[in-house]
Amino acid sequence: MQNVLMPGPEDSEPKKIGCEQSRTDSHDAGADHRRQHRQHARKREIPSVEDCLAAILQVGQLVAMGLLKPPQANAIRASFREVLLFHRSKAKEAEKGISNVEVLEVLRKDPKLLSLFEPILSQEQVEWILRGGDSEAEDAA
Repeated sequence: MQNVLMPGPEDSEPKKIGCEQSRTDSHDAGADHRRQHRQHARKREIPSVEDCLAAILQVGQLVAMGLLKPPQANAIRASFREVLLFHRSKAKEAEKGISNVEVLEVLRKDPKLLSLFEPILSQEQVEWILRGGDSEAEDAA
């Protein structure tokens, strides 16, 4: 699109009409869009375990179809593997829950609670509790 020069009513210089204003507007809009994209990129959610597994399967399919080279696929797979390891570590943290010492303190106050705790404790933990919580068994549990 060309710029058209027209004399302004009170100016000695002609005004440019056409692209100049739309360029400025589109430049500002483009800058706003890029800023929003960067903010969105920072807020991205970590893919779920199911998302990671589905993506790994898709990568394998793309390699089989010849659309993705094995080195690229390995890099993508490694990224998803890291996310899966992150989820695994989070799950292990959630499993930790109450410590053996805390369980023992609760059971010393009310031994009747052992029947409630027993289904969620390992056999080693139950034996350790019954022994009174000696330190050697605590290190093993």
